[in-house]
Amino acid sequence: MFGLEWLRARTDARGLLEHARGGLPLLEEGYTTDDNARALLYLALLPPGARDPALVRTYLAFLLYMQRQDGRFRNGLSPEGRFEDEGEAEDPTGRAILALAAASLGLDPDLRETARFALERALGAAERLCAPRAQAYALLGLLALREEPFRELAHLLGRRLRQAFAQAEASWPFPGPLTYANYRLLEALWAYARAFGDREALGLVRRAQGLLDRVYFSGEGAPFFDPVGNAFMSPGEAKPLFDQQPIEAKAAVSFYLRVGERPKAELAFLWFHGRNRLGVPLVDALGPMDGLTPQGPNRNRGAEALLSYLLAWQALVQGPFPREEAP
Repeated sequence: MFGLEWLRARTDARGLLEHARGGLPLLEEGYTTDDNARALLYLALLPPGARDPALVRTYLAFLLYMQRQDGRFRNGLSPEGRFEDEGEAEDPTGRAILALAAASLGLDPDLRETARFALERALGAAERLCAPRAQAYALLGLLALREEPFRELAHLLGRRLRQAFAQAEASWPFPGPLTYANYRLLEALWAYARAFGDREALGLVRRAQGLLDRVYFSGEGAPFFDPVGNAFMSPGEAKPLFDQQPIEAKAAVSFYLRVGERPKAELAFLWFHGRNRLGVPLVDALGPMDGLTPQGPNRNRGAEALLSYLLAWQALVQGPFPREEAP
């Protein structure tokens, strides 16, 4: 299956390594929950016969090892196996919940049970999430599980996200500066609104989408996806053009597919293949590259770039996760 050789080349007995150069993993850089959760998500959403069972078990075991007793997930693990944090950042917990939700639905029965155990242990941590992106990741995962207590918690996180968008100014209808994975917040709020019949939330998404449509696409007559660079953008500031990150293209692909705007999703995916500000491809036989700099591609090939590409491709082929269900 597409992408498995790239994953195998970057995975050892502990998990998916964070960084690579020239197709070779940088062993001294260690591992993260963020990356291993993305990898588990990708594999869990593949058709059963297309997965690599050894990789599935490795990534799921990594998440189990990184989970604290209080349900939160540590993020960094050193090459020697030492924890590099105690779960202070919230995004890894949100991403792990999303991956575990997919795993609890799509893997073989024994692994589904294991994923479900870790997911249920994370519910208290999910309820305490404050960071909007962490809330968005967790919300998307919980919406896939349409029974209690997951549905009640999804409703809670969705209302919090709606409040954040409702408090944004009309001139900048987004909660805070444009930093990373900005479309993920819109996608999660849209999925929540569709699941619970929240018309106000749908309107807030469309209002914020107007801002992102203006900022993230360039080129009159021949438009191309042109994300905010990693210097980020606050209200009233000029858009930073570089460095552009693969996670932005992936988030945009998922959002536009979810709201039924496939041509924009395809434009976002083509960013990887040269329809970008510099007209250079960011994927070759060694895998996706880490981003677009003023001088051209960043030829490092980290796990985030790899999984951003694979998950974007998967969404185009299979549709975004979770599947929508009418309220």
